Amino acid sequence: MDRRVFLSAAASWTALRGAELLMPSDKADEFGFRLMWYNPSPAIIAATYRLRVGGLIEKPQSLSIADLRRLPNETQNSRLKCVQGWSARTDWGGFRLGHLLEMAKPAKAARAVRIDCADKWFEYFTLDQLLSKRVMLAMDMAGKPLADRHGAPLRLIDPSRYGYKSAKLITSITFVEEGKGSMAVDLGPFYTPDGEIQPGYDHPLDLGEKIRRRHKAGEITEY
Repeated sequence: MDRRVFLSAAASWTALRGAELLMPSDKADEFGFRLMWYNPSPAIIAATYRLRVGGLIEKPQSLSIADLRRLPNETQNSRLKCVQGWSARTDWGGFRLGHLLEMAKPAKAARAVRIDCADKWFEYFTLDQLLSKRVMLAMDMAGKPLADRHGAPLRLIDPSRYGYKSAKLITSITFVEEGKGSMAVDLGPFYTPDGEIQPGYDHPLDLGEKIRRRHKAGEITEY
């Protein structure tokens, strides 16, 4: 979305709702991340938040933040790469999808997952993609709970795919028979359904605004 259109829509939304909205920014924050949003959206209210897990499963779930915090926690250090040409690296903390599978017990026909977000963004993944050992449902960043601007209270981290696949502000996970690509493919030619990182050049903003580095396909591990 053109940033001017976004800001105009955000101003109108704020006037109607009276709520402070999560806004995009071209300036990197203290961690080296620029902030991207699909639609103007207020921060999620932690006290009333529930992650809805449904679809082709035996046991639908409605999980509070406290429920999610009780799942086995893991940490990983990984770089998030944006299709716009920049990246940043930090420590992430959260849980793996396998723990939700144990709770929800998906049907044999469930081979994919749809993820929906508070800003109306959505993504599809196969179960195999989400069960990769480097894919995380993150609740922490740099040793602290996710900030609102980074998708609190729950976001996906898939370091082998461009950042648009790492959905933020996740509100529901739905098990389905097959995936249907990505919402991003309707927005422009730079997006693909799988979002796999291709070889190319990168500006790692956490290392400096003027640095430019070449990287291989997949998760960036060179720096």
